[in-house]
Amino acid sequence: MLIYAHRGASKAEPENTLRAFRRALDAGVHGIELDLHATADGIPVVIHDADVSRTTNGTGKVASLQYAELATLDAGRGERIPTLAEVLSLAGDRLHFDLEIKQPGIEREVLTVLARFPSARWAISSFDWDILRAVRSLAPAADVWLLTMALSDDVFVVAHEIGATAVSLCAPAFTSDAAESLARAGLRAVVWTVNDPAVAKEMARRGAYGLCTDVPEVMLAALAPMTGHE
Repeated sequence: MLIYAHRGASKAEPENTLRAFRRALDAGVHGIELDLHATADGIPVVIHDADVSRTTNGTGKVASLQYAELATLDAGRGERIPTLAEVLSLAGDRLHFDLEIKQPGIEREVLTVLARFPSARWAISSFDWDILRAVRSLAPAADVWLLTMALSDDVFVVAHEIGATAVSLCAPAFTSDAAESLARAGLRAVVWTVNDPAVAKEMARRGAYGLCTDVPEVMLAALAPMTGHE
């Protein structure tokens, strides 16, 4: 089972910042999960919310701010909101990225940045499956993961439609029955957000491919016999 740092090492550091991503890299995670919006001038940036007020000292919608304005904000401990390009430059090909696109209509901009980093390894995920459809249309070879709170018939229909390789599912929904259903469909399971080693071990026993956690250092230590690069 692969360990993904959820918004970086977000329990210890400001979420979705280079500081959080550096700590995750230093811990030796297999992957990083991050969130994407785009500025008014079309720059993909790494932030969870559509509004900057929760995670920075600023106010306003990401999509309404120019990147130059966004770059002045403090995202915690003096960190800025990073661009997708900055994060890719930081990590290179050292790990795999789960890139969650939050904002519809920015798929082309995200893919344009990714094209500048041909050695980067990534999948694009989203709760908005129309975003994944758009990614598939623009990039037929892209790896796409469906994000969902629960399994349903629609998950399997859409996964087949767009050629998804994985379903990213909240941990309580990854039951033994769900694990069997996903395996029969040839879909990997990535579960989130798990910070309890006992729960993580159960997810691994059920066959989870990946696990997102806010405490990657804890998970890597606790699950060392059950994790590894594939």
